[in-house]
Amino acid sequence: MNIGVEIQDFVEPSLLDKGWEDVVSQYKMMFEKFNGACSVHGPFLDLKPISPDKTIREASYRRYLVALNIAKELKAQYIVFHSQINPFLNEPYIRKLNHDLNKKFFRDILREIGNFKGTIVIENIFEGDPSWLRELIDIIDLSNVKICLDIGHAKLMSGEDQVKNWFKVLKDDIKYIHFHWNNGVYDEHKPPMEENIRLLSDLLEKFDLNPVISLEYKVNSLAEEIKRIRKNI
Repeated sequence: MNIGVEIQDFVEPSLLDKGWEDVVSQYKMMFEKFNGACSVHGPFLDLKPISPDKTIREASYRRYLVALNIAKELKAQYIVFHSQINPFLNEPYIRKLNHDLNKKFFRDILREIGNFKGTIVIENIFEGDPSWLRELIDIIDLSNVKICLDIGHAKLMSGEDQVKNWFKVLKDDIKYIHFHWNNGVYDEHKPPMEENIRLLSDLLEKFDLNPVISLEYKVNSLAEEIKRIRKNI
């Protein structure tokens, strides 16, 4: 089981406007002797890279491009982007069109970024059905664009009893996991209880998966929490 360090500073829009270079330099020094998996969470607030509004589309492209350059400079193995899927836009033609536009977007931006050796992992947010993400990844069809399965979001949007179905549908494309828990009402990002950890462990074993696991919740002692997770997975 891999537990990586995920840098989330760069989701902050004001930092991407000014000052991100200094933060990157600080992280590069911090990670000189770090041998674990490193990832970057990309920006997402109010972004829509396939927007029909050209101004929003161009702004989104610039934000993603800066984030990819940051990940490249930090030699991050992964960069997380939200799927930006709106499940209410579910008319089949529109659904397919949006997936096709995403395919063009990611192919264009990866072509521009050049020699990016990491993997883009796309995270489920509002979609309550894993078929949305399944279709998106299949249509993008790139070896370095895979899935970040957010367990808390899957539980919140489709129910705890459906978490297994996310693994069943997405399977080997799950290269990265955001692990946190909630009350089923809102996105609390609470620490999982032992039975929640065992649920994840059972699903990883059942589907023979070994993704990077990022703990997306606050704890008093990270070292103790890692021990607790390792004990149960």
